[in-house]
Amino acid sequence: ESRDIQPRASDGEKLRWNWNAPIHMSPNEKGTLYIGAQYLFRTRNQGQTWDRISPDLTTNDPKKQQQEQSGGITVDNSAAEMHTTIYSISESPRDGKVIWVGTDDGNVQVTRDGGKSWKNVVAGAKAPANSWVSYVDASPHEAGTAYVAFDRHTYGEMGPMLYKVSGYGAKWTPLVTPQQTKGVRGYAHVLREDTVRPGLLYAGTEFGAFVSFNDGTAWQPLQQNLPATPVTDIKVHRNDLVISTMGRGLWIMDDVT
Repeated sequence: ESRDIQPRASDGEKLRWNWNAPIHMSPNEKGTLYIGAQYLFRTRNQGQTWDRISPDLTTNDPKKQQQEQSGGITVDNSAAEMHTTIYSISESPRDGKVIWVGTDDGNVQVTRDGGKSWKNVVAGAKAPANSWVSYVDASPHEAGTAYVAFDRHTYGEMGPMLYKVSGYGAKWTPLVTPQQTKGVRGYAHVLREDTVRPGLLYAGTEFGAFVSFNDGTAWQPLQQNLPATPVTDIKVHRNDLVISTMGRGLWIMDDVT
């Protein structure tokens, strides 16, 4: 037996869901779940009811919302063409009121009061406008710190873009850029910090997985026997890593150090 728990639009409203709409489980509050359209939704009762806890966190650029003006071609009923959407959500394990959100049109938003107020802090990155925010990972060690990955391969830019954000967005430190790749190959999908050791970072790109033992100063390949394949997500579980690849399944690494 199953039931659809997706949040519903209000009368006359259209929710914009990304093809890979993000779902995030709270690390602080059992049963709390987030999902993002152009708004951030939160449920505390397994999806029976949802609270909308943000305004539109995207650029809401109408020029990027004309997918239904298709010249007579039938619009994909899966809503795969949606743009200006939330793509990444991360609640701080240190403070449940701190939530980070990244969008597919270049915004990085943060709230420090559980969604009552939001601030777009992406300007500190000095990244090109409208860069796809492929991942935001709230640090498990500091409430005001997060790690952000941008992806600009749709603009023909194939280099990795990885940043450390501190002071709740006040300071952005570039870890890897297309100009200084530090041996990291391919545009970035995911960037995570180790849950036990601060400054131990894992990055997944279009060409594999990479590790830094010094908070992004130097990097080296993590794959060992992992094929050169897109790494779309990395889960840190105690002393193990679960690596999600595109077309090559799940891999488990049990000795990173």
